[in-house]
Amino acid sequence: MDRISEAKEFLKKIVAINSVESAPVDGAPFGRGVAECLILTLDEMAKHGFRTVNGEGYYGYGEIGEGELFGVLTHLDVVPVGEGWSHDPFGAETEDGKIYGRGTMDDKGPFCAAFFAAVKLLDEGYKPTKRLRFIVGCDEESGWKCMDRYAEKEEMPQKGFSPDGDFPVINSEKGIVYHTVKIPLPSDVISLTAGERANMVPASAKILFTKNGSLIDRLDKAKIPYTNEGKRIAVSEKGKASHGSHPEQGENALVKLFRTLSPAFEGFKLLYDAFASFDGSGIGLKVFDEKSGALTVNPGCVVTEGRTAVLSVDVRYPHCISKEDVTVALKKTLPYEVEEVFYHLPLYVPEENELVQKLLFAYEKVTGEKARPVAIGGGTYARVLPLGVAFGPCFPGGNNGMHCADEYISTEDFEKMFAIYYEALKELCFAK
Repeated sequence: MDRISEAKEFLKKIVAINSVESAPVDGAPFGRGVAECLILTLDEMAKHGFRTVNGEGYYGYGEIGEGELFGVLTHLDVVPVGEGWSHDPFGAETEDGKIYGRGTMDDKGPFCAAFFAAVKLLDEGYKPTKRLRFIVGCDEESGWKCMDRYAEKEEMPQKGFSPDGDFPVINSEKGIVYHTVKIPLPSDVISLTAGERANMVPASAKILFTKNGSLIDRLDKAKIPYTNEGKRIAVSEKGKASHGSHPEQGENALVKLFRTLSPAFEGFKLLYDAFASFDGSGIGLKVFDEKSGALTVNPGCVVTEGRTAVLSVDVRYPHCISKEDVTVALKKTLPYEVEEVFYHLPLYVPEENELVQKLLFAYEKVTGEKARPVAIGGGTYARVLPLGVAFGPCFPGGNNGMHCADEYISTEDFEKMFAIYYEALKELCFAK
């Protein structure tokens, strides 16, 4: 079997493992599925002659060669499935030249393409000129505790790339900051729920009320549609999931619910006004810079704790402002308790940097396209490196189904990215 075919088959094996974070157990801090995926991946790397380490289930790596350490940083955990799938999210089904499944693009597919490209170079007699280390994290989608543990325990590569963004090369990443907003609920609200992660546009949202005559009158007067659920009344909205860094590609069901409730509830009108626009204008923070692009806002999920709704808000901000500016804007706009809970500072590597230029060379050699680096709102492991960028897997104008229903990778794109990673690793880490 050729290495591209082998890479596709291994991708199907790890996509078939549900590696959404779940309850921790011994040796599996992010749940059994994530641990199973890590073990299978390390066994595969060891089979091809790579020295492997399992970092207590937080991370793992496979390494080959000697000398300077160069890293390829990927992750095996995936976001929750969400709604709207027409294919089994863990079935790795192939149809019409596409492999479907959660993680095919983010980030199991790119790992397989890059790793087996390195194996192909070894097959052809190329020798590593550096220590090439494939680092696989297990908590990228939930808080990066994997990289915190790696940085504490292991040697950090001085250079590297993360195949977890876009081609041709990403040399600029916006800052990322999450906040929670604690919203006191009206007395007749039982629960308000939507979404599963801050970094996903929620595809559904629902509010449950205690059933009573005055509430029904209020909803009827405002012409708000509702359903009866025994002694409860429900108001629901449906949307379309997408990555939280691209809220314009989805349809936020929670924002739709705020809009629906606005005629009858002043508090929900306030929330709708704040988050109706994903460009930050509702919180007085519509900003843009040439280096990294425009700010985006995504109210990604909400859970009910007692008489309080806890809303998680994901903001991707350009280099021209700070995460503190975001906190100030949210507190100024919303008369609720606002708390910063997670952040990543922006990343920028100049276009003329040698790493950027060599990756661009590999991309241009395979595609024949003259290209320049781009900026994104997504956050990749490139941020943990002293010098790192994101490199693929999404092609310009092509499929970017990360965090969406029916996530897939086309076999054509997979083979093209395999070829690009082959050329990049040959240029950076191998010689005959």
